[in-house]
Amino acid sequence: MKNKINQTNHSPITKRNVFVGAKVTPQQKEEIHVLANQCGMTVSDYLLARAYNYKPKARLTKEESLLLQNLDNCRADLVNYVSALHGMNNKQRSEMFNRIPFMVGWLQKLGDVAEAVCQFLESVRVPNNIPSNNQTDDL
Repeated sequence: MKNKINQTNHSPITKRNVFVGAKVTPQQKEEIHVLANQCGMTVSDYLLARAYNYKPKARLTKEESLLLQNLDNCRADLVNYVSALHGMNNKQRSEMFNRIPFMVGWLQKLGDVAEAVCQFLESVRVPNNIPSNNQTDDL
């Protein structure tokens, strides 16, 4: 005899069915829509998140995604370089690192990678600010 399992459609997420409204200007409404879209959220989800003092992060732009891909490629290059170093014996590594022109060029390239990483991190650290009532000029 088979045991019957009662299957229910109970979702662990409670359905939201109460409306809360606020009067805003058309410009504020558009700005709210833009901010929600930038975060990949519905307006309702975005406003609820903000009401709970959560600051949603904007999704990466295409340019930022390309920068992130470039940084990932740089990381892969560094991993390959470290692997190549591990494949050398101590004498080979010493000879390579004692060549001044090589080391200067290598350090310049590492500096470029570090600068790209810093620029990317600074560009994505911008917080999601919601203007208060007295800052309507910033909308």
